[in-house]
Amino acid sequence: MAAFFDSRERLSRAEWEQMMTRRLAETIAHAHARTAAGRRAVEAAGGLGAVRSAGDLPRLPLLRKSELPALQASEPPFAGWNAVPVDQLRRIFVSPGPIYDPEGPAEDYWGFAPALWAAGFRPGDLVLNTFAYHLTPAGHMFDGALEALGCAVIPGGVGNTDAQVRAARQLRVRGFVGTPSFLATLLDKMEDDAPFQVAFLSGEMLTASLRAALEGRGVAVSQGYATADLGLIAYECERRDGLHHSGRVFIEIVDPEGGRPAGAGDPGEVVLTLLNEIYPLLRLATGDLSAMDLAPCPCGRGSPRLTRVLGRVGEAVKVRGIFLHPNEVALALAALPQVRRYQLVVSREGHQDRLTARVEGEAGEPTARAVADRLREITRLRAEVEVLPPGSLPADAPPIVDERRWE
Repeated sequence: MAAFFDSRERLSRAEWEQMMTRRLAETIAHAHARTAAGRRAVEAAGGLGAVRSAGDLPRLPLLRKSELPALQASEPPFAGWNAVPVDQLRRIFVSPGPIYDPEGPAEDYWGFAPALWAAGFRPGDLVLNTFAYHLTPAGHMFDGALEALGCAVIPGGVGNTDAQVRAARQLRVRGFVGTPSFLATLLDKMEDDAPFQVAFLSGEMLTASLRAALEGRGVAVSQGYATADLGLIAYECERRDGLHHSGRVFIEIVDPEGGRPAGAGDPGEVVLTLLNEIYPLLRLATGDLSAMDLAPCPCGRGSPRLTRVLGRVGEAVKVRGIFLHPNEVALALAALPQVRRYQLVVSREGHQDRLTARVEGEAGEPTARAVADRLREITRLRAEVEVLPPGSLPADAPPIVDERRWE
């Protein structure tokens, strides 16, 4: 059976760089010709003649993901970055922010099939997909990729833990797709009767200790790095030593403050250009921190690798696979006049994220319940609530504090 799903994975480093250089130039020209936002960005950089290669990319402005909600609201639906009309799309997703994400009609539009193949998924596998299918794109991202691989899918989505455990046991499901913490939860409930053999994980930090615990249960674990806007960015090969660049995106590592290229191997912000005719975003600044590994990989793939994602540049944090934005928290709690001041704290217990809302307000269960319900409604995250007496939180308390410490 083939070692690689995509023929581009077989390219040497020189061939890979030639391909990516060509596709980057084509994408910039396409964005300039077919999108209002791309035309504005390229003209501001001096025109197409001034932006011809990767070395010219810093001339283009950074498109910060944190700014997309406001930009899309002022120029709906995609802030001028769509190269085709809405009626040529398959779906439009709604991610937290809100950010609207287009899906085109191509097979495996989001590009996960090569990553799943590298993880050990094969035609005929029965796979439990535990990412959400409602509003946000993750469930459909993997559903399309698994279909391209010839796998059968159980669309588990989020929650219904007991039902998913029962189905996985009775049907002897071989593959799992979802977050690391949810896989750990299912395995704990299954005890010694877990059928999973392969798992592809994303949406959360996968620590070395959690990987070891999952693999100790007999599951071959692989991970990928993706965003709701773009789909797959990078993924592990069988060596599990960094994440290979996907051929779908051009990746830069830049100084978060100036946007200039970071030094070789130095950490910086991940900036992405989507090499896509439907949605050719130029220089999307993700807010994620990583570094580039240019050393050859023994697996034979010529693409460079990202090291693990090291953290976040901005204020938004990822909790249980979902980005938590300060403006969403403000929107949720502004509707509760009994809440005078608040702070959300993200911590870690074992392998699970814990979200605690500390609020100053009217003491009692009604306030705690109202805060928990509003946060769940707006952010889709469950939170424990601590109601504090007035004056407990500093006036300049940041809205979100991340107390997690990664290995």
